[in-house]
Amino acid sequence: MRLTLSLLFLALTTLYAKEPKLELGAGVAYLSYPNYIGSKTYNFIALPLPYLRYRGDFLTYDKDGLKGKLFGLKELRVELSVAGSLPASSDKGSARDGMDDLDLTGEAGLQLVYKFYEKGLSKLEFELPLRAVLSTDFSKIEYVGLISNPQLKYSLNYSHFEWTFRSGIILGDENYNSHYYGVEQKYTTLTRNYYKAKAGFNGWRNRVGSTYKKGSWWAGAFISYTTLDGAVIEESPLIETKSALYLGVSLAYIFYTSS
Repeated sequence: MRLTLSLLFLALTTLYAKEPKLELGAGVAYLSYPNYIGSKTYNFIALPLPYLRYRGDFLTYDKDGLKGKLFGLKELRVELSVAGSLPASSDKGSARDGMDDLDLTGEAGLQLVYKFYEKGLSKLEFELPLRAVLSTDFSKIEYVGLISNPQLKYSLNYSHFEWTFRSGIILGDENYNSHYYGVEQKYTTLTRNYYKAKAGFNGWRNRVGSTYKKGSWWAGAFISYTTLDGAVIEESPLIETKSALYLGVSLAYIFYTSS
């Protein structure tokens, strides 16, 4: 369902304390992801993607996407939160056969970040985002709903490596869950019943990522696993499997830096 921009650009950016303000480069990423969480249909794609890392005083763009510090205390801050997902077709033979394709989506909102611990090379934070979701087929834009994924984030920097582990839940409102898992009466079949989705818990997600940067070269990889056990939408006829796996690897060359 969701291949967030934070996952997509985990293969594009990294974070260091004393690096240039702006870095530009070019790279390629290979991604494997399901049409949506609960789908058995997987997509495999190689993408030429830009490497972009900006470290401004109030706005940054890194592996977590676009962030702007709107309010901050010593351990507590409010940031911009931006994510999204790639489009997916309703292939013949899939649970969505005959239904509308899933369009490209963008998510934007705010997130509350609390830093529990930071010492030496490691840091532990809690992130609580709330984002509005819009979809587009490039001819129109539609409101999809609201999503949140409260999570713990642990990061460890060592030499040229950074390791990040995230664990948390996914929450969607009724509109969001209906967009992905609801079945209108006109789409019912002998094997696909009418289903009205409810708001609530959409599963548990764990993600591990690693980046390596030395000189002008950068490499990254991630793996993300989501389970739908106990989710409010697990009885939807569009659920083919109760797990989803996202994978990505990339390589980039940095050709411009500015302090």
